[in-house]
Amino acid sequence: MADIKNNEFQEIKLRIKKYLELENVSILVGAGTSFHLGAPIIRKVLELEGLKTICQTSVKTYFGEDGDPSYEDLFNCLQADKYLKEKKRENADDINNVMVEMQKWLFKNCDTQKTTIREQYADDSQLLNNRYYYHEAFVKKLLQRPNNLKRANLFTTNYDMAFDYALDNLGVHYINGFSGIHNRCFRPEVYDYDIYYPGQSVSGKVHRAEKVLRYYKMHGSLSWVATESSPSNVYGIKEVALDGTFEPNADKQIMIYPCVSKKTFTLDLPYSELFRQFAQAITQPQSVLFCIGYSFFDEHINDIIYQALSIPSFTLIIANFNSNEEIQKLKNLNDPRIIVLDPDDSKQTTFVEFVKNVMPDLYEENEQIIVSETMNKLYPPQETEKKTENEELNKEGNESE
Repeated sequence: MADIKNNEFQEIKLRIKKYLELENVSILVGAGTSFHLGAPIIRKVLELEGLKTICQTSVKTYFGEDGDPSYEDLFNCLQADKYLKEKKRENADDINNVMVEMQKWLFKNCDTQKTTIREQYADDSQLLNNRYYYHEAFVKKLLQRPNNLKRANLFTTNYDMAFDYALDNLGVHYINGFSGIHNRCFRPEVYDYDIYYPGQSVSGKVHRAEKVLRYYKMHGSLSWVATESSPSNVYGIKEVALDGTFEPNADKQIMIYPCVSKKTFTLDLPYSELFRQFAQAITQPQSVLFCIGYSFFDEHINDIIYQALSIPSFTLIIANFNSNEEIQKLKNLNDPRIIVLDPDDSKQTTFVEFVKNVMPDLYEENEQIIVSETMNKLYPPQETEKKTENEELNKEGNESE
């Protein structure tokens, strides 16, 4: 049985390898990729420890006695109500206080530098040495794609900084829509930039730098702060370092989706730009989208993915440990372009096991293929079987003597 499983994994890895070598590769990761680090799955606000006391009154106000909203639904209502009150020049301090407390809770519980690794991973020596080991391994394998292909796109719905820290640890250049050193501001045109270095030849031909990734935090980040607009920061969005000194307050609110600006609701910048980039990335010809740890609970993202399925050359690969109605619906389409890894097999679908067992090491895979072909030529199957039969006959003969 173990051999069958190993063969299945090898077959899956070879298929994944083929898709990773397509021209347009995008990855969408969700909460499942930070679960092993102890980051919470943020859905039902009243089920999250520490938030019930903060949010109970607001939930009743906007959703009634039996209301059971998600964190995002409640936060959206609070922001909308605050926006309307400010427009009518009414006091909105009570709403603002709840919002700040919700953000403080999020900031505290999603800081993967301080979260406790889940009990089932407590004996993992790799995580004990480096809590971002699997994030780093995933990125390293992703960056092994041939350098002549387009940059891979990494999209995430997570607020936490797990991939940010992993990319920094590896020294990977990631284009995330911000520019500047001491005053990092959101500038969407940055996504159109790339990184090259001058060639050493007389002709001065430039070469594209390796280890570069396009990185999109579609729901915002713990490190994004709303600030006043200015000539140098038109969109009023600043990226700050989480060095232990920063904490959300009424004047420095972190930017998380959905976020109401002073001008409009929900899909204002940067989110409208991030969603546009996502749609543009996965609707290119010969595109593949890997959804890892994403549960398909975001309708905005789902709509874009479903639209991409209208393109014949688009492929969707889903790895999520917890199956649900939306993923099952996609599986039931029986579309060969939609590959859903078996949710009953944790060795395929949790992020940690996906990195260990499914995500191929492209260099290693090429070497294994060469070795396998060489050994098959040196020892054809029929000769191997014949040799085994002769060994058994000799063994029987020796025993009879």
